[in-house]
This record gives sequence, structure tokens and C-alpha cells, in this order.
Amino acid sequence: MSWWAELYDELLADQLLVRDEGQVEPALRFLIDRLELTGRARVLDQCCGIGSLTVPLARQGFRMTAVDQAAGYIERARREAGSAGVTVEFTAADACVFLPAHPVDAVFNWWTSFGYGDDDENRRMLERAFDALRPGGRFALDTMNVPGVLRGFRPDSILHRTTGRGQVTLLRETSIDFAAGRMLKEWTYFVDGQFATRHHSSVRLYLPDAIVTMLRAVGFADIELVGDLTGAPLTLDSPRLIVLARRPR
Repeated sequence: MSWWAELYDELLADQLLVRDEGQVEPALRFLIDRLELTGRARVLDQCCGIGSLTVPLARQGFRMTAVDQAAGYIERARREAGSAGVTVEFTAADACVFLPAHPVDAVFNWWTSFGYGDDDENRRMLERAFDALRPGGRFALDTMNVPGVLRGFRPDSILHRTTGRGQVTLLRETSIDFAAGRMLKEWTYFVDGQFATRHHSSVRLYLPDAIVTMLRAVGFADIELVGDLTGAPLTLDSPRLIVLARRPR
């Protein structure tokens, strides 16, 4: 079983995937602007999690399709959509395989959902984004700025959050496998001070030029790299790597 099937449980959802307005609103503005979303545009959220961006975009009138491998997250997202009074086509499936029923105007893959598999699997995720788009449609990929991550490497982090199950503490211990080009993490959870569970993750570390090469090989054009949600140019100190691309007409 792939490691991500175990990692993405309700503890992680409550700790990291529940986003506040300060995180969601800037991302929404960026996506609407840079994906050129207007009217009743069709949009695919590739690796949607619990629908933190899908549902707000549906509330703004966009026709949303969303996929995630975690069936529990999809059910949670469906409940959020129902509470918001919007209709979204949610599917629990592998984003490396999934294609929407109709071509879409835009696809986005947000909050570091890329790089989990080997190079072939990762390329297939980009291929599915390309295949989902109508000619001229736009794609946005949000992932780690690897040069910045390595420059400011932090081996450990501790996060605390009060949830419905109690006070949850997450200890993340990070190392780099330089030979494999992967970031390895151990995720250890404590609930009210008691050990709950431990997971691991392994994410491929692609330099920006490697992602550009993959996108070009898939067929994307007009590729642009930016470093944050203001659209500032990518630098070593940029907090993110956001790649924008277009399927040629």
C-alpha cells in the first residue's frame, strides 16, 4: 500500500487541512486571477483533500470537479459542499488516473500534493492534468521551493491544535535522502499527551527546472514560475514554487 493511503487520516486533516480564511482567501484570489476563471468555468481540483478550496470556488459559481485518493476526505468534502448549498462532482480515486467527464477550463494541484510517487507516477499526474484541459486551458501546480527548503532546512517541527478529539500534537521529524532525491518525514501524533499513531512520508525533491522539463514533455507551454501568491518571481527565499502553464490551443 502506498504510504499516502495511511498518512492522510482524520488526525492530519484536523491538524493541517483545516484552513483558516487567511490561508484560503489569498489562494482563491490567485487561482481565479492566474487561471483566468470567469463565469461558469469548469475547474478540476486535483488532490482536493477535504475541499478547502473546492467548496469556496463552487460558492463563487464555478463548476467544480474534485478528486482525492482518501475516501474519508471526499465524504467530508461532500458534507461541506452540502452545508454550503453547492454541487461539486467529488470522486475518491487516484489523481494519476482520474479524468473528469468533460474537458475543463482549468486544473490546479495545491498545497504540495505532487511528488509522492516515483518519476513515472509523478509524470502521470501531470499528464492527467493536461488531458483534463480543453485546448487553451490553464494549470497551476503549488509545491515546495526545493532550493529554499534545502537552504533553510529544519529537521523538526511541532504543531499543536485543539480539535474535537482533544489537544492534538504533531511532531514531524525530517531528513533528506540525497541519493534518492527525496524528503523523508516521520509523523508522530499525540492526543492529550498520549501517543496516538505514527506515519511516514517520502516526497520527491524536484528542482524547478526539472518540473519545467516534465511539463514540457507532457505538452504544456507558456510555463511560468512564481514564488508566492503575489506572483513575485521565484527566488531562493520564496516560500513556495508555483508553476503556471497552459495547454496549447
